[in-house]
Amino acid sequence: MRPRRIFANCAGCHQPDLRGANEARPLVGPDFMRTWSGRTAQELVGFLSVTMPPPPAAPGSLGSQSYVNLAAFLLNANGASPSSGELTAASTVSIGSVATGTMSDAFRASLASAAPAAPAGAAAGRTGISVAGELSTFRPVTDAMLKRLPADDWLMIRGNYQAWNYSELNQITRANVGELRLEWIWAMTEGGWNEPAPVVHDGVLYLNNMGNVIQALDAATGELVWENRVGPLVPAGVAMRGIAIYDDKLFVATTDARLVALAARTGQIVWEAVIGDRIDTFIPRHSKSSPATSGSKGCPLRRPVRAPTRPPPARYRVNPARALEAAWAPR
Repeated sequence: MRPRRIFANCAGCHQPDLRGANEARPLVGPDFMRTWSGRTAQELVGFLSVTMPPPPAAPGSLGSQSYVNLAAFLLNANGASPSSGELTAASTVSIGSVATGTMSDAFRASLASAAPAAPAGAAAGRTGISVAGELSTFRPVTDAMLKRLPADDWLMIRGNYQAWNYSELNQITRANVGELRLEWIWAMTEGGWNEPAPVVHDGVLYLNNMGNVIQALDAATGELVWENRVGPLVPAGVAMRGIAIYDDKLFVATTDARLVALAARTGQIVWEAVIGDRIDTFIPRHSKSSPATSGSKGCPLRRPVRAPTRPPPARYRVNPARALEAAWAPR
C-alpha cells in the first residue's frame, strides 16, 4: 500500500492531521505513545491486521504487507526516522525506542501535500451570529426545573439525570397514534455524522449541528429564531452530540476543546473557555455529549451536577476532567 493510499484510509476517520475524532483515537502524539511506547512493532502490526479497516469493511483484508507499511507509516508519523533495515511483521523493536510522539516538520508537510482537496467552501464561511433573532420571552431554567423537569420541556440529554429517555406527555396514545402527521422538516448541516441531542424549553428547540452550528427553532412551526456558527467549521466526520441549558444560557462543548456559553434568547456568546489541548488529550477533542449532564463517551453522570454560569478558573483549563469538576460542582 503506497503512502498516499495509506494516508487516505487513515484520514477518513482519524482526520488529516491524524489527531483523531469521535471513536477514532489519535494516531500521533502523547495519546498514541502512552498506548504503544512499551510495545513492539510486531504487536502494532498484529493489532492493525485484526482491527483495520473497521466494520462494515473486513478487518485483515488489506494484505499482510499493507499492515507492515501502515505500521511504518505510523512510526514515521510519530518521529521515528527511517532506518536502513526494512520493517517486518516479526520486528521486536520497542516503539518507544524509535518513536517520540512528535511529528517532524517534513512529515507534516508530506501529509499536507497528500491530503485530498477539501470541497469548495468546506473550511470557509464566517463564524459568529449568522441569523440574528431574539426570543420575545424567556423563563430562566432553575435547579428545581432540572430536578423535576416540566412535562412539556426536555432540558437535558436523555431527559433527566437518571437518563430515562421518557416523556410524561400523554396526548399521544395507542388509540390516536395513527393520526400523527408531518408538521415540518428542518435540514441540518451536511457532510458527516449528525448525532444531535436537542433540548426544548418553553416551546423553543435548541439544536446542535455538525460543525459547531447552534440554532434555536420555534418547535411549533419549525421557524429559525437565531443561529450561531460557534466554530470551528470543522471538516466532515466530526459530530456534536449534546448541549445543555441552565439559567439564561446554553452551554456548548466544541470540537476544539472549548466550553462556550450562549445567551439563550439571542445566541450571542457570553463567555468561552479552553478546557483542554486537543494535541495532548483525546477526551475534549470531540463533544461526546451534553456538557452539563454526561461525561466521557456519552455516559450520564449518576449524580446531579450544576451547569456553570461563568468560565472555569484558568488553573483548571488544561486538564479536562478537572475543568468539568470545577465547572459543575455536585449539589
